[in-house]
Amino acid sequence: MRSACRNVFMLVFICTFLIGTSSWLAVPKAAAAGDLALFTPYLELYAEPGESIHYSIEVINSGDTTQMADIGFRGEGNDWAYELTAGSRIVRQIAVKSNSAQTLSLRLDVPLEVEKGEYRFTAAAGSASLPLKVYVSEKGTYRTAWEAEQANVQGHADSSFTFSTTLRNQTAEEQTYSLDAGIEPGWEVRFKSGGSNVASVTIDPNGSQSISVEVAPPDRVEAGTYAIPIRASNSSTSAETTLEAVITGTYGVSLGTKDERLNTSIKAGGNRTMELIVSNTGTTALEEVSMSASAPANWEVTFEPKTIASIPPGESATVQAIVTSDKKSLPGDYALNLTASSPQKQANAAIRVAVESSLLWGWIGVIIIAAVIAVIYGLFRRYGRR
Repeated sequence: MRSACRNVFMLVFICTFLIGTSSWLAVPKAAAAGDLALFTPYLELYAEPGESIHYSIEVINSGDTTQMADIGFRGEGNDWAYELTAGSRIVRQIAVKSNSAQTLSLRLDVPLEVEKGEYRFTAAAGSASLPLKVYVSEKGTYRTAWEAEQANVQGHADSSFTFSTTLRNQTAEEQTYSLDAGIEPGWEVRFKSGGSNVASVTIDPNGSQSISVEVAPPDRVEAGTYAIPIRASNSSTSAETTLEAVITGTYGVSLGTKDERLNTSIKAGGNRTMELIVSNTGTTALEEVSMSASAPANWEVTFEPKTIASIPPGESATVQAIVTSDKKSLPGDYALNLTASSPQKQANAAIRVAVESSLLWGWIGVIIIAAVIAVIYGLFRRYGRR
């Protein structure tokens, strides 16, 4: 009986020991599966089509031993581009020391062609997972857009109109665009990027490029508003916009004399008054037209009036130019340049001025010649008799 009891006791002890040992051996494995956790502070985000979302995800090991785990990302049926890295490298497996953490970087690209709504994703490290949600705020499109900072520019006909624009490639591929403008004959349009004239540009996916558009109107263009359509295109996508040049009018000025002669004469030390005609040949009034002259040394030119306040289109104003020559001027031709200038335009007139000999010096010459003749005659009479 004692032997039987002893055998039963030993059997119970052995079974208890085996069960305890088995349980003790199984605990670490179960604990290892639950020691890893994933953490990021931003679980649900709003984003726009074409935007890239960046997550910083911590892999936390709360166990007592180093844990190794495969890392991955599941699109949950959403075919979005992503990149999961650690230490700036794409990794497939990570090791985390006990009671420490490693950081993963996740970049998730929202497609350009996407519907508005909620999208779910999952980041994983071993058996640990982290659910993520992205709310797309608007429906995305596959298109190109060309925007002008200011589409309407005003100036006179002699101006060069400059427009600042931005060409946006809202597609998932690099695009090369040909640039063109629909203009009337006589107009000129130049596209500039980076300070150089261009006929085409290449833009990265979901990128943009600044383009300056310079427009030059033809000569004698009438006042009015002119539309300049511009277009960027290739075989798969295109964009266009319309610029406006508002021509306020043309500026023109001419300068001449009343008798249309460009020559005159003057005596040394004398003065001559010339009547000048300043005409507005444009379609816009000329304001503050001032008169000036470039004259020979020691000559003086004054104007009456010196400044003309305004000359309406198609009308003229009369100005008197009073020219005073140097009294030491020698006989001959001299150049006199006259200028009528406004803030917008100027005109020049080249006048040839002939300096004539003074009558006084003419009479003095006659007297000297007569005196010489008289002296010669007296000498001849005196010594000729001998």
